[in-house]
Amino acid sequence: MYNNQVFTKIETVKRTMLLAEVIGSAVCTVRVESIKKAKFKIVKLVQPDGRWTGNYSIVEDIVGVGFGEKVLIAEDEISIAQMHDGKEDIPIRFCIVAKVEDINLI
Repeated sequence: MYNNQVFTKIETVKRTMLLAEVIGSAVCTVRVESIKKAKFKIVKLVQPDGRWTGNYSIVEDIVGVGFGEKVLIAEDEISIAQMHDGKEDIPIRFCIVAKVEDINLI
């Protein structure tokens, strides 16, 4: 017996920022209604020193960045929902949220 203790499930949301470099764009002519106006970029994930991690992704670009630029990407559903006026049913996994001007490593 558990002595009438109440156990609750505490869900944690993964809130991560990723560093990436824009290497191209993806043009989508047919899409679901909730992302009709979205623009997509192809990025390669990089380490802070600029080395490629070996991973690519297609991300939504709400900032308006160009080819070769370094960007920060949000990958949690809360941040992405906030970018879409609080809508939680957006089928977007990654979203560019900032352009990186400089990285200083100590």
